[in-house]
Amino acid sequence: MRKGFTLTEIMVVIIILPFVFFLLDGLFGTLLTEVPRSWRVAQQGSMLMNLLEQIHQDVEEAKGFPAEFAGRTADNKLLLVELPEGVVGYQIEEGRVTRSIVGAGPRARPGQPHGVAPTSGELDQERAWSIPDGRVEWQVWQKDGRRYAVEVKTNIEFRFHGRTEKKMAQTHLFYGGVLR
Repeated sequence: MRKGFTLTEIMVVIIILPFVFFLLDGLFGTLLTEVPRSWRVAQQGSMLMNLLEQIHQDVEEAKGFPAEFAGRTADNKLLLVELPEGVVGYQIEEGRVTRSIVGAGPRARPGQPHGVAPTSGELDQERAWSIPDGRVEWQVWQKDGRRYAVEVKTNIEFRFHGRTEKKMAQTHLFYGGVLR
């Protein structure tokens, strides 16, 4: 008996194989595009949650929310929070949010003179969150000229097939510690 395939068997394989490839193409396309995109969304969502946690901690300890300090005016790109140790500023830049002590030199520590960098062993008081596709907006709530809370809106925006998708949209309202 001769080893091999019959013409009918070969024809069945030739006819069925394109349908199998078509079905697997969708699966591989999803694996190659959706999984990495979902991973980036999750990573940036985690960074946003870390940022929100830091803002929450600072607002809990806040003595107030100055409209201006050290020549810098609070707006939709700069949030000023007055803490017992000094004034902290959150600055929104393209794809990045930076927290630093306002009016002090870079890497300054609360209580240090202006422009003096910390000595070895001291903690760096500047912190940054890189969120390339993240959007952060804040608004300070005020009543009768008294600024008492911060509303923070966050989301992640991706361009996908020519349209913008918003993922992980959240709004948080943090009341300052001055209310207690």
